[in-house]
Amino acid sequence: MSSLVTYVDVILPLPLPQAFTYAVPVDWVDFVKIGQRVIVQFGKNKFYSAIVRSIHHNKPAFEAKLIETIAEEEAIVTETQLKFWKWMADYYFCTEGEVMKAALPSGLKLSSETKIRYNENYEGDFDSLTEEEFLIVQALRAQNEIAIPQVQDLLKKRNVYPLLKTLFNLGIAISSEEIIEKFRAKTETYVKLNDTYHDEEKLKQLFDELGRAPKQVELLLAFVQLEKKTKFIKKSQLLSLSKADASVLKRLIDKKVFVDFKMEVSRLGSFQTDGLESSDLSPEQKTALAEINTHFETKNVVLLHGVTSSGKTNVYIEKIKELLAQDKQVLYLLPEIALTAQIINRLRKVFGGLVGIYHSKFNQNERVEIWNKILHNEYKIVIGARSGLFLPFHDLGLVIVDEEHDSSLKQMDPAPRYNGRDASIMLASMFNAKVILGTATPGIETFYNTEKDKYGLVTMTTRYGGMEMPEIEIADIRQERKRKNMHGSFTELMTRSVQQALQNGEQVILFLNRRGFANYRVCKTCNYVYKCKNCDVSLTYHKFQNKLICHYCGYYENVTDKCRSCGAIDLDIVGMGTEKIEDEIAELFPTAKISRLDYDATKTKHGHATVIHQFENREVDILVGTQMVTKGLDFDNVSLVGIISADQLINHPGFRSHERAFQLMMQVSGRAGRKNKKGKVIIQASDPSSPVIENVIRGDFKTMYETELGERRQFDYPPFARMMEITLQHKKVQAVEEAALYLANESRKTKLGLVLGPAIPFVSKVNNYYLREILIKSPKNTRDLGPMKLALRQILDKMKTIPELKSVEVFVDVDP
Repeated sequence: MSSLVTYVDVILPLPLPQAFTYAVPVDWVDFVKIGQRVIVQFGKNKFYSAIVRSIHHNKPAFEAKLIETIAEEEAIVTETQLKFWKWMADYYFCTEGEVMKAALPSGLKLSSETKIRYNENYEGDFDSLTEEEFLIVQALRAQNEIAIPQVQDLLKKRNVYPLLKTLFNLGIAISSEEIIEKFRAKTETYVKLNDTYHDEEKLKQLFDELGRAPKQVELLLAFVQLEKKTKFIKKSQLLSLSKADASVLKRLIDKKVFVDFKMEVSRLGSFQTDGLESSDLSPEQKTALAEINTHFETKNVVLLHGVTSSGKTNVYIEKIKELLAQDKQVLYLLPEIALTAQIINRLRKVFGGLVGIYHSKFNQNERVEIWNKILHNEYKIVIGARSGLFLPFHDLGLVIVDEEHDSSLKQMDPAPRYNGRDASIMLASMFNAKVILGTATPGIETFYNTEKDKYGLVTMTTRYGGMEMPEIEIADIRQERKRKNMHGSFTELMTRSVQQALQNGEQVILFLNRRGFANYRVCKTCNYVYKCKNCDVSLTYHKFQNKLICHYCGYYENVTDKCRSCGAIDLDIVGMGTEKIEDEIAELFPTAKISRLDYDATKTKHGHATVIHQFENREVDILVGTQMVTKGLDFDNVSLVGIISADQLINHPGFRSHERAFQLMMQVSGRAGRKNKKGKVIIQASDPSSPVIENVIRGDFKTMYETELGERRQFDYPPFARMMEITLQHKKVQAVEEAALYLANESRKTKLGLVLGPAIPFVSKVNNYYLREILIKSPKNTRDLGPMKLALRQILDKMKTIPELKSVEVFVDVDP
């Protein structure tokens, strides 16, 4: 009768190479489903949320443990998602457990290692809780933090997950993953009239009753006046109009005249979206939409190559309308969700409540709620960063990847190290859906695929509304230094242009892709350079924090007046970062209001949203920033963009450096003169004759593309070869070197690809781990890495059996 026993293979959120088999209790056989979440014991004392991958009657060779419980009745992961997870694990050389960990919101992957805390922001009561749930709440309030095993001990039962799920759903409890979230949704207090007084007679009677309290009458009159104009009335708005004190409002709330309530509001306010509801397309935009539809008859992917401000978003909106008419879902991927609030507002203006937003800055309860709404088909349009790919779509009809060239679409750490653009094309194929890749500066591989007729190509060459492309001028830093015309980091041309823009009441963006104040601090007497004690890098000087900080591990030192090595006081700072640019521009233009948009300036409570909102409202004259300023921003009063150091972008190590330098400079240039005026871009460079800069001046993508393509063909780089970059790390340098040599030599023996290395990377030690790199290219005249991946897995398995090498960690990045 053992053949009648039902078993499930489950995926655990752990980096393990296979699924694990558990038996299903007889009573639950009819209820277990593929994609369902079950709680299982793994190891001696650990419990995890696992996802059911398959159901079968094949008895394993070992005694299978029973699943502990079924977490919820319905499946939370679709079979298409499981198929996508499997593809991602195979292609990007990781495990399904690692994909599961990346895919599921933290609220859906509780384990016995999860720590739980009471949510101090919870404002409700506990009336609906059972006795056991209330007991957990008391324990949470009494202790700072408790783990799931402690809850099990407290209740003298193993299956506590349904109880915890209730507390999480109500927002009473939060997990340890939730605690580190710095993002908090902004809420505003609103006021509404008690339902009783919506009757005209009763409202008139109320005015009579309040006759002896003139302040209260004034406040009530102000409310009636506002109610004619808007559905939701802010408390601050009401108090401002009535000129009443908050205590007057409180008295009316106590009398049950008004009810106050909180509602989440955007940190960015509402952006101008004039005429967007009608979404009138220009002739070029109509042609682009028609061409996209023609290509979709024979192709699944179309590249929409439109210059900055050509109105690609309007084309997307019209295409989304077509999909909604077919009752299909749409995924709109953006490189960095926090910086694309303007696009979000535009789409919500058109599509309202059909639009859902998904990204890592939401807390776990919000992420679970959005997950469930998409699972139940309540959201038709989802705007998300790359993690939006993992959502449980049912009927996906279109994927839009905006700024498809952007490096933020690539996940670097931890695994899966996937490219959001490439993975979205695979996801779409699983639904027979179409993909639009939109950008002003396509990736080399993407454009190559259009030439090979794999993707369709649609171009838009003019700016929407007849706006002109910006005028681009070059400032030669080397010549300016010889003439002694430099003002700190600024040439004479840059300084004059900023001054002219400010005099005209216009705004300026200054771009430098390096944060901090200076690259490093050095002693002029003994040449000692301050370095990180954990990493093989110099410490970056941050003036405003007065610290030397490592950008790799976070180690920092306080700034001292004397050299640590020789005691001299002759210390210098070398190089420049956004802090230094902000400092220098403030000295040159002391009356200008200046703000900074980089990682350091936006990790505070207010974040990106405040900086962008202030610049949008013209509260800031000059915005200094890293590549954050190139993404999804549309300011109608920016007349000047200054690129402080083009050389820094062009001379960055890596085979993609010229491509990325061109993309960044073109994108940031596109911020100038966006609405009704021609903008100006100034590029400062020590080598103005660089072909990359010349291509930027002409806006010549084709020449840049052909030059890069020729070099990549000659040296066998993508798109003519596929690559895997292997990084090995260990705390002992000898161990990592031996492992790297072993791995490189064994890989060469397979003769399945060109093996380069091992090599010492540009940064050879990070956080006390020594690093070595190996690059593997696909064989000549073939782009297939499949056989090499299979051989590499076998080599790594064998390496784990060698005592002196098994502790070395290995990370594989496919398509680096």
